[in-house]
Amino acid sequence: MRKTAEAPIIEPVGHIASNIHRMFLTILNAYLTDIDIDRFYYPVLLIEASNGSLTQQELAVKLGCDKVQVVRIIDYLSEKGYVTRVNNTLDRRKYGLEITEKAKKIIPDIEKAIQNANALVLNNLSEKKIDDLYSTLKIIEKNLSSFKSQAIS
Repeated sequence: MRKTAEAPIIEPVGHIASNIHRMFLTILNAYLTDIDIDRFYYPVLLIEASNGSLTQQELAVKLGCDKVQVVRIIDYLSEKGYVTRVNNTLDRRKYGLEITEKAKKIIPDIEKAIQNANALVLNNLSEKKIDDLYSTLKIIEKNLSSFKSQAIS
């Protein structure tokens, strides 16, 4: 017996999410052409929101990445003059993170760009669909986080 129709290929959720991320970052960069960084806008906002109390380890947890990636992010933002590391007097292995005056000047631009990009991405979606989308993404994130912690132990 010969197959007349092949089974459709199911696109991995990660592939869709990766495409969305890439396109979103392209849009965000288009809104922020006057800023001399081309990525890592969100870590600047997280560091600013912490009022100097965020460590590199805590930033890694918030971003869902490893320590090595956070070191690269902080190195990049430091070289550009947006973030400084502050020695922890109680534990020399830890560094607090603070944004610079240069970063404080661009934060409103980053926030506005994210609002604009989100508005573009979520255009034509009802409030309910947007709420459902965020709720679903959080569930997926929790599922993956749970799997990751199970795989490690």
